[in-house]
Amino acid sequence: MISLDPRTKIILFIVLFVLIFIVTDYYYFLTLIIVAFIITLFNKNGKRFLKSLIKFIPILLIAFIMWSLFHNWSLFHINSTESSGTSIGIFMTIRLLALISVSLSFLLTIKPEELIKALEILNFPYTIAFTLGLTLRYVSTISEEYNIIKEAQTSRGLELDSGFLLKRIKNYTYVLIPLLIRSIETAEKLVLAMELKAFSLRKNRHRTIHKLKPLDYILIIFSLIILGLSIAYYTLKVI
Repeated sequence: MISLDPRTKIILFIVLFVLIFIVTDYYYFLTLIIVAFIITLFNKNGKRFLKSLIKFIPILLIAFIMWSLFHNWSLFHINSTESSGTSIGIFMTIRLLALISVSLSFLLTIKPEELIKALEILNFPYTIAFTLGLTLRYVSTISEEYNIIKEAQTSRGLELDSGFLLKRIKNYTYVLIPLLIRSIETAEKLVLAMELKAFSLRKNRHRTIHKLKPLDYILIIFSLIILGLSIAYYTLKVI
């Protein structure tokens, strides 16, 4: 994935995201999770992928319980006498796991400058491209700041995961408030740095024409074929 064109990466991930909401077979979800993991391995981020995925285990457990018990009140509920609450809970939990896996792979694979470059080449307004790239850049920064603040508060004796739910929520305010302040400070520093460098979104920018490599064409065509076959298969399956 490192040598691929940014446009190819974006198209591949768009196909993966669409497939998550199209397919209804467990083995297909597992295939998407494996593909997302393989993509991160090629970018030497396999360990970060697994560590980040482990943090979502509590959310997955809560999702399983909620879907198993309250699936009848869900907006995505389909009346079916054959599916039990447990089977629906398992299905939606695996789908959520696939969605989280592909999202993590996207964040760990596509760099902000690649996203900006790809959107510029696709004739997106530079304001939108720059905003999305900057947002993606500071997802990891805010995550690191959160871990630093959490470890600092824990070392001072703050017990974040003890007590009842309301107490835990109150304890986490001692983490979220400093995180909010740090985010504001970072934003102010960024704005100041941009002003000092006379950066402007309104300036006319020269766009370099980039040609796709044969490997890019192969992967794009292959992914679109897979997407088309999946849509045709599940459309005919429903009919």
